Amino acid sequence: MPLRWGAMGVFSFLFGRRAKADGLVLALGGGGARGLAHIGVLEVLEQAGVPIAGIAGTSAGAIVGAMWIVLGDAPAVTRRWREFLAAEILKELPDVRLSPTVSSRDNPLLLLARRLQRSAVVALALDRTSVVTHSQLARGVTFLLPDVTIESLSTKFAAVATDFDTGEPVLLRRGSLRAAVTASSAVPAVVPPFPLDGRHLTDGGTVADVPVAQARVLARRPVLAVSVGEGWQPQDPARITLAQAMMRATNMTHKALRDAQLASADLVLAPDVGALHWSEFSRLDEAVAAGRAAASAAMSSIRALAGCDAARRPRNEESR
Repeated sequence: MPLRWGAMGVFSFLFGRRAKADGLVLALGGGGARGLAHIGVLEVLEQAGVPIAGIAGTSAGAIVGAMWIVLGDAPAVTRRWREFLAAEILKELPDVRLSPTVSSRDNPLLLLARRLQRSAVVALALDRTSVVTHSQLARGVTFLLPDVTIESLSTKFAAVATDFDTGEPVLLRRGSLRAAVTASSAVPAVVPPFPLDGRHLTDGGTVADVPVAQARVLARRPVLAVSVGEGWQPQDPARITLAQAMMRATNMTHKALRDAQLASADLVLAPDVGALHWSEFSRLDEAVAAGRAAASAAMSSIRALAGCDAARRPRNEESR
């Protein structure tokens, strides 16, 4: 499913409620390494001169969206990720975020449970609250993003997190960019809830995997949603474990919520990243290529929705 029109998009197309000059707001979904596909989408949009009025991102979507605004273009984001993958800081992170040892479509919580079960760490895990510490996650975010405020950014931006105490989505539009992105990326059971402004925040993907509603808050423009969640594959009930069955039931709920969120977008892109595991950041080139392919295939629909004229220059040329 590389492309589909949401219900709002059909209404907009039929009745003329399309942008004239101010472009689109992007809703960039979470998905770990699959979120690197957002770089490819952004690269194609900037090359086509599609203006971006704002970006709302969840987890990986927040990281990539913030990097794109700060660094100025998609190639710069790709270069920074290459530097990160080659940096010593990556080696400090626990094995849970490295290449998978089981099926690439497994839920990260199930993968974590299997690894704990297979090692002596299971004894320690009974007393531990997380696998990755705040400081470890923060060091990674610090490597990728500068110490600036969200208000200072040249494009409207919001990171989406989840309030661990209330279960409500939290839209982070002000304050430290690093803190907002860190909170949005604090995956439950992997990273402890992140304290910010009197709240305990976790990964926004828990309740807003693709933050379409949050994107609409940023600007009164059509919303282009990019979903990079894991694919939904059939499973033989006779060949799955109890833990797998429980996790699949949880994933059903998550899928239903994500589908409902995507239905409210004006246009949806779904890059073909199903073969990538959420922790395979080393497959950067594949993810970026998938994003490019999805955006390129949908460019006529994207330009129609954004109200672009063919003569508009790419974003990086306009900023010179």
